[in-house]
Amino acid sequence: VRGPGTPGQVHDESLGGGTTLGGGASSFVTTGVEEAPGAERFMQDAHRVQQAEDLQDFKRRQEGHLIMADGGPLLVMAFGQLYSGQNPSKYRIEGKYDIPVGYKVIIKWDNDEIVFMTRKGNQGPEFQIIYCPKSPVPEDFTIFEWNGNMTEIWDQFLTVIESKEDRDLRFFNQGPWRVFGVTRDEVQIALKNKADARTDIHGILYCADTVTQQPTLEEYMVYLGFDENTDENFVWIPEEFMQEPLPGHFFQYAQDGRVYWLNAQTNETVWKHPLYEKYKRMLHLARVQKPLPHWKSVAAFRIEAMLGSIFKTNLEDDLEVEDAQLPLVETVENVLEIARVFLVDIHEKPFLVHVLKRALRHYGHAVKEKRKVKDVDDFRNLMSRYSSLVSQFQHARDAETKRVATLKKCVQCDELDAVLFCDGCRDFFCQSCFDRLHARGRRQNHKRTLVEMGMCSECDDFVAMFHCVQCADLYCRDCFQTWHAKGGRRNHIPIILRSFNSQTDKLAEATPAMGTGSARIVKQAYSPWFCFTDENQIKLYYNIKTSECRRDKPLDVINEPIEENKGGGLSAAWAGTWGANMYPDPEEQKTLPHFSPETAL
Repeated sequence: VRGPGTPGQVHDESLGGGTTLGGGASSFVTTGVEEAPGAERFMQDAHRVQQAEDLQDFKRRQEGHLIMADGGPLLVMAFGQLYSGQNPSKYRIEGKYDIPVGYKVIIKWDNDEIVFMTRKGNQGPEFQIIYCPKSPVPEDFTIFEWNGNMTEIWDQFLTVIESKEDRDLRFFNQGPWRVFGVTRDEVQIALKNKADARTDIHGILYCADTVTQQPTLEEYMVYLGFDENTDENFVWIPEEFMQEPLPGHFFQYAQDGRVYWLNAQTNETVWKHPLYEKYKRMLHLARVQKPLPHWKSVAAFRIEAMLGSIFKTNLEDDLEVEDAQLPLVETVENVLEIARVFLVDIHEKPFLVHVLKRALRHYGHAVKEKRKVKDVDDFRNLMSRYSSLVSQFQHARDAETKRVATLKKCVQCDELDAVLFCDGCRDFFCQSCFDRLHARGRRQNHKRTLVEMGMCSECDDFVAMFHCVQCADLYCRDCFQTWHAKGGRRNHIPIILRSFNSQTDKLAEATPAMGTGSARIVKQAYSPWFCFTDENQIKLYYNIKTSECRRDKPLDVINEPIEENKGGGLSAAWAGTWGANMYPDPEEQKTLPHFSPETAL
């Protein structure tokens, strides 16, 4: 009945009302059985005892609730849940019995087993019956497809078993609801007492929706032990629990209305959600500290909860030591977590990781010194400023690209590359167009300047400023610095293309074409590769978009903070008092004895 490879189930056998047999019990109660004289009654009881023992053995292997019903035992594998949604009347029998969603039961008919299951369908409840006769022939097994019409699937089932002429069919005269125990008091009471919901608290997440196999917010609440009466201000905790992505090596599956997870690294399946302990601890802490349901208060609480667990583990004995080393807080996991706290999409704006790392460093010292986490709104504003700074560099890059496209071609024919600049016309011309337009009249006296409009051989975006003798290539300023920074290329001798560069006082409009470094800065700001250090102070490189982690430095550009001396006025938003100096690096303050932490706030 159950697929292989799923974890063992933990369950709660304390059902309000009902007659059940726990593991290892040897007594049972029969109900609704007519008196039978002498040997016939003895044979009936002996037959039911044998059926109960068979199901009891199955119960020990699979777990479930054994109920002695009319004429034979039932093994309830899952009581399911009460339906909550539109058209609740479709989930009622005779107006007084509830049809559970996710109900699963196994009954014995002589030596045969019959499985009955329910689920929520598109138009109402759906049912399935699986007939498993004691036979070595696979064709004897019958699986009836899910059907929303109980009468139809019951008739299909009776058609199959009526072929068993030597068998007693009077057991099925009760009808499907009674045969499968749906209308029994034990099942109805278990539904109202949320017997399966109590199991969730002990580590099982149930999912009533068998179509999408995605648990709802209410099911996550039950799984965490969320109390809607006392925890109404903390509803954001199960919401975050539901929305946070799983670790990369975990995969979620559902079977029989229960959710489990596969650890791809160990190839093991577990019932416990990989993030269960994190949010269970967060809920417990929220009940103690009682944060207000406002985004500032919630963000500050989440940051304190995240960093507090780090300091409690690493600095329990060192909090009173003045020079105690700060635990490693600028980790990949903490950056991803604080990005969720600030609702920042670091895949779209990876450069904000630098602000988040600065925030972790600042809040780490606050938690270490047992100060309240503040300045949440200020760091959000700081991220807005940094985004504005990168946007300005993007506009500068676009302006350079547009200017280069204009300067590269002759303004007259717009076909050939420009080789001359006319000081009088203030335009670039190819040789033929310049000679034709300046052959007569006052234009004959216009002075010309030879220009090299060769493009950089690496990026092909900007006008070349250098010619490397050894490489025999043209480079713009940024590409020359990048490709000649290490190794033997550091000794290469460049030739400066002076006929263009020395005339910048006359060719003011051509200055952007020489490159201001904006393209390099923008490329670096959007690079997904970041450098982190581990607990041993060894560098590691992490890709924000692909989650790839490596020790060796990748060939791609590493995302570094925009330097304070880059861009002149452009970088004032980050390098000025509102940027880098707004929250000074606590490690740098050891050399500044006049600085106090209060001046940074």
